[in-house]
Amino acid sequence: MKYVLKNQEMQDVDKETIQKIGIPGLVLMERASEKIARRLMETVRKNNRILSVAGCGNNGGDALAAARILLEEGYSVDFTVVGDLSQASADLKTQYDILARLGYEQKEEIDYKDYDWILEGLFGVGLSREVSGTYRTAVERINGSGAKVMSVDISSGISGDTGKVLGCAVKSDATVTFGGPKAGHLLYPGKEYAGRLYVEKIGFFDSVLKKHAGGFTYDRKDLERLPGRFADSHKGTYGKVLIIAGNETMSGAAYFSAKSALRMGSGLVKVISCEANRPILQSMLPEVLFGTYEDVKDALEWCDCILFGPGMGVSERTKELLEEVLQRGTKPLLLDADGLNTVSRYGMEIDHPGGCVFTPHLLEAARLLGISAEQVKETLTDAGQKLSDRFRATVVLKDAATLVVSGSRPVYYNSSGNNGMATGGSGDVLSGMIASLLGRGMECSEAAALGVYIHGLAGDHAAEIFGHNSMLASDIIESISSILGGISDESVL
Repeated sequence: MKYVLKNQEMQDVDKETIQKIGIPGLVLMERASEKIARRLMETVRKNNRILSVAGCGNNGGDALAAARILLEEGYSVDFTVVGDLSQASADLKTQYDILARLGYEQKEEIDYKDYDWILEGLFGVGLSREVSGTYRTAVERINGSGAKVMSVDISSGISGDTGKVLGCAVKSDATVTFGGPKAGHLLYPGKEYAGRLYVEKIGFFDSVLKKHAGGFTYDRKDLERLPGRFADSHKGTYGKVLIIAGNETMSGAAYFSAKSALRMGSGLVKVISCEANRPILQSMLPEVLFGTYEDVKDALEWCDCILFGPGMGVSERTKELLEEVLQRGTKPLLLDADGLNTVSRYGMEIDHPGGCVFTPHLLEAARLLGISAEQVKETLTDAGQKLSDRFRATVVLKDAATLVVSGSRPVYYNSSGNNGMATGGSGDVLSGMIASLLGRGMECSEAAALGVYIHGLAGDHAAEIFGHNSMLASDIIESISSILGGISDESVL
């Protein structure tokens, strides 16, 4: 797990590390510059020409110190400071003076196209205004240079809080950041501008990061969070998932949800659907138990969690079924697709005692909030928080960069997945995966975050095989086993 920080949170980490813990800012800068230089040296050849472009803040200091280290290692490096040097930070002036005492002066007349690599440190994550003036000119020259670009901390011009472009922004091939990724690295369009993201340790302790970070993201080590499997167990040990899904024309939604739940390790899955879907579901997925709407009462007592909504359609029948689930059900409830559309259409209130997970895409979230999908996308984190607070639910807000918001808990920013997953049935697969984890006893927010992460990993694996254009929802399901296959369990001697 990595902590994800916004601008003020990172400033608080800096402040505590320097002022309370007592690690000098110049020490942090030197360590940061060493990490930047090492990352460049992994790629840059000795005969490449490098330009370090520094702003007047501490990010610029990192860029100048990294230039010094590269010069020491024998690389061909020029540097320039954009802005009024007399107004620069004290630490940047220190780095500038060190270079001067070593006999290096900044280049006054520069053709950015003369360089193979540009290291840019114009702005840090604290930028909150639009880029203008000489800084805008520098950004445009960097982007038009044809050089490979590595950014310090974040691509200059990208908001560290939202990932939005503040007027204009550097399009980086790689970014080196410190302590943890910033929200702007993981939200679009900032994610596209970052290029390959390196997260480096320079002296920010986990205890300090945890104290201030308002978000987190997973990496492959977090697959260990999955519930284990044991030798002394049976199918009931691994959860009984109830899926109420699929109308007469949407049997595929029930199929995708049910099969993905099984692939995630559920012991038993029961689908409640219309009678017309019985033949196709029982022939295509014989592992699944099947019932019709008359069986809902008994099924609610049988299950360990409930998934309601995929392919149901919005109708009085769906509303009545959801009301019955809310009245009788006591287990964790996941509302997806037409389950959510039914809530918004009929103005239903949700206060489920077993815990609730919502999995809306932007338009479904917009309907629930009474705003446009564009407004949801503009305020992604805030929109997720409003939904979570209003319905007392864990909210999986699905977008190119999916978020999980759950009350006052830290926000989960997903880092896995790709645009090939924008295909029919992908959301049904995700809902089944999360339901599986709920059925195995995971708490709502953790099941949602881990389900989203594994869903993205499976999508990435499927894209490697089928390509982004050709992958199907069923390919994501078949890739789940490749992601989970390497996880050990107690039954293996």
